[in-house]
Amino acid sequence: MDKEVISQQVFSDLGTKEGLELVQMRFVDHREEMIQFRNGMPFNSARSGRNGVGIRIRAKNAWGFAATDDLSAAGITIAAEVAWKTAMASARVSRKEKVELAPEPVYTDKFSVRIDKDPFTMNFEDKAEIIKNANEILMQGSEFIKMAQTTYRCRDQVVNFYSSDGNNIEQRIMYTGMMLMGVAISGSENQNRIIQNFKTRGWEMIEEFDPVGSAERVAKDLNDLVTVAENCPQDVRTTLILEPYQLGLTIHESCGHPAELDRVFGYEADFAGTSWLTTDKLNNLQYGNSLVNITQDPSMPDVLGHFKYDDEGVKARPVPIIKDGILVGYESDREHAALLGLAASSGNARAENWNHVPIIRMNNLYLEAPSPSADGSYKDLDELIEDTKDGIYALNWKSHSIDDKRLNFQFATQIGYKIENGELGVPLKNVTYQAITPEFWGATSGLTQTTEIYGLPYCGKGSPTMQVGIVSHGGPWGRFENVNMGIGA
Repeated sequence: MDKEVISQQVFSDLGTKEGLELVQMRFVDHREEMIQFRNGMPFNSARSGRNGVGIRIRAKNAWGFAATDDLSAAGITIAAEVAWKTAMASARVSRKEKVELAPEPVYTDKFSVRIDKDPFTMNFEDKAEIIKNANEILMQGSEFIKMAQTTYRCRDQVVNFYSSDGNNIEQRIMYTGMMLMGVAISGSENQNRIIQNFKTRGWEMIEEFDPVGSAERVAKDLNDLVTVAENCPQDVRTTLILEPYQLGLTIHESCGHPAELDRVFGYEADFAGTSWLTTDKLNNLQYGNSLVNITQDPSMPDVLGHFKYDDEGVKARPVPIIKDGILVGYESDREHAALLGLAASSGNARAENWNHVPIIRMNNLYLEAPSPSADGSYKDLDELIEDTKDGIYALNWKSHSIDDKRLNFQFATQIGYKIENGELGVPLKNVTYQAITPEFWGATSGLTQTTEIYGLPYCGKGSPTMQVGIVSHGGPWGRFENVNMGIGA
């Protein structure tokens, strides 16, 4: 089957229909594999793949969508007709005002993320041995570890995007990563620890992750959590330092989701509600202080949120969301950008697979490092801690909750450390913090010039069929003052 030829035939067949505005066809060749060990035994390892096409039609100010894995000419023609009928049904209840999609050039391009070692060309048993070895090291790292799980995952998609207005784009988006998880029990004490990362790279990402070293770190932390760690001080206000992974999760919940323009307009309320970042606040809300610059940039190579074009054919580019502490942008697709009167989409239309409709999703959203000359700028974590008299250093997400406007948030982290007189002290367990978003970011007192970006391959959004998005977050190590710590669960 020639994807381009059959797409042109669909465009031709639909072109005579009254009210047709745009047809987009997104072919996805999808394959993935997972290797997992739990307590030394193979657990839930698999390889799978499924190819198909999603067809999205805009007609009479409304959208229709259909998908099929029948890639014959007849199968695709049937799916296109279903998408057309869906658009016609939607048009009966579409917006009264005419919405012209935000303009975007058309492109002819072929792109692939960087892949030095393709996991699908490697011996499966060789990969499994590496994952098993890490599992055994984790399991044997402490007598208190009762569950040890190591997981490698790789997903590979080749996406061909054609549109009736002239796009012809091929992208290969592979992501690879690993997660190590352990549970330690001592008496009535039960603690878990997870280290993970994913990137749009090949097997070289696993080598960079260092499965053995990461397993040793998880084992040590688990042993500390159930033997020497103290409870987080209760109901105190103190200085909090977050490492880039946990800082990224805080960005994800307090900025990423509330800046999705469909939530802002009230069209999306699933999974923790709508948004407090309403459009009247654009360019005038003091979201944080001048140290806070939050940007999305899917053009950044290697990170999990990396691509060259989104699933509407919008070219990736940096888009500031918070600049010098002020709300200056949103995450949008072409339709929602037009509704707000923006000149262009921010490139946030993404679909999990061929059988999903593109929706507004985060991609690579991060806190920028400060300039070396800025007040509150520090060379690295060591320098930041040395300049912190007392406080808590918290690492890695454990749980969270957030209100239905994404304004008031609460996080628990897996492990923390006391900071006393500019030095790290005893480890802490059951670390929690709570804040109101602008108060938290307004209390930013220090950021490092060193940064790290982490990949999260499991952001859920959409109803009735939830889509699992791949995103990346992070930035510098950050310090925040007068944070409410040790709150009750």
